[in-house]
Amino acid sequence: MKENVEQLQAQEGLETPGVTNAVPKGFSNIAVFPSKGDSEMERAKATAKKLNIPFVDPLNASIEPDALALLDRDVAKRRQVVPIRLVNDILLVAMASPEERIAVKSLELLTGYKIHPAAAPKSAICAALREVYDKPPDSQGGLTPTEEKEPQKDEGEAFTISVISNKGGVGKTHFSINLTCSLAKTGAKVLLIDADLGSADISNKLSIFPEHHLMDFLEKDKEMEDLVVSTDFGFDLICGTYGEFKLANLYYAQKVKFIKHFQRIAKNYDFAVFDLGAGIARTVLDFALGAGCTVIVTTPQDLISGYACIKASFSRFKELEEKLEGRLSGYEPHLTFSPMMVINQVKDLEQGIKLYDTICKTADENVNADEGRFSVRPEYLGAIPYDKENIRMVEEKKKPLLFDAPYSKASQCIKHMSKRFCDPDASFDPRVKFKHSFKRFAAILTQKM
Repeated sequence: MKENVEQLQAQEGLETPGVTNAVPKGFSNIAVFPSKGDSEMERAKATAKKLNIPFVDPLNASIEPDALALLDRDVAKRRQVVPIRLVNDILLVAMASPEERIAVKSLELLTGYKIHPAAAPKSAICAALREVYDKPPDSQGGLTPTEEKEPQKDEGEAFTISVISNKGGVGKTHFSINLTCSLAKTGAKVLLIDADLGSADISNKLSIFPEHHLMDFLEKDKEMEDLVVSTDFGFDLICGTYGEFKLANLYYAQKVKFIKHFQRIAKNYDFAVFDLGAGIARTVLDFALGAGCTVIVTTPQDLISGYACIKASFSRFKELEEKLEGRLSGYEPHLTFSPMMVINQVKDLEQGIKLYDTICKTADENVNADEGRFSVRPEYLGAIPYDKENIRMVEEKKKPLLFDAPYSKASQCIKHMSKRFCDPDASFDPRVKFKHSFKRFAAILTQKM
């Protein structure tokens, strides 16, 4: 985020009415609210100064319609944010709680742009949202209103989330199941795919053993639709199978078949979560890197293994991006690999943050320091406290943790993580679409390399 701050501050476009840098001398130009809101404004100013970010008065800022169109009205109101302007692929957003890193990253997923947060009073944000979203275009006032945006059309793509780890026993499958459960609780249509090719475990954990599984689809005449089973937990499931070496080493024609059929059924879902196998086999990495979001699960005891997973994924990421750039006309390579880190089995949440910081520092010193064009920037999805008793209980009952122990600390942490994708405390809005190209997913999985 530091480089984004510097880049934004270098743009003349930020020096607009209602937007100031987080320094005392800039506050003199801010419009003054009635005395009732003075304390709230002062708190926002103090937050801006503390975080070294801009302070924004959204009631006087010039709000660009193009920036506003990047975020759905209902989402903006729930999250209490106002998109202000877009500068060099960085979106300036007025926020009531800019200190919440997870909220910032969630907006990045929703808009597809890097977010530069700006502090703003909550009351001013609420008033500005009413102005720009609820009122028709009006030439009066300091705002630049835009017509209410039509709901985005369904592009026929489920947003894909892949979950991987470098070794077994770190809680990867438990996380996949419970993340899926949390997303489904919002009303979103979610498909969980047990793509732990050759050593599938979701069937055992949920006691669901359907007649058909992935091997039947890849080697027989079964359609992918025949593999989908409904569960009692609000999501659909495609099961894998045990002990099939062939599943762990898919050849080109099988990958093409998978992509063709998955693209068809993905039209029925908002999210698809892939629970991939442990290890860094090429098939696993290609599924992981083709997804819209790559989640890496590790533990304090296996931190070195988790870092090795990041490093191996980054190496494959560079190779794929360079290949795609050379083979696909007009393809713009992704230059930054940003996997989301989940630190499982922590003693407390503070330990998770410290371990994440250690991973980032190690990546900077041992990878980014020697790189030129590409870089790896892990993002922090969250940590999960060790909850042996509840995990053992749900394994015996064959149910997700969020379903049978929703108020446990581990469940609450996973529920909070799912806010990066949609808000578990609100109904899912199918009009909110992620900027993720299915074309890239298909291209990565079907590369002959």
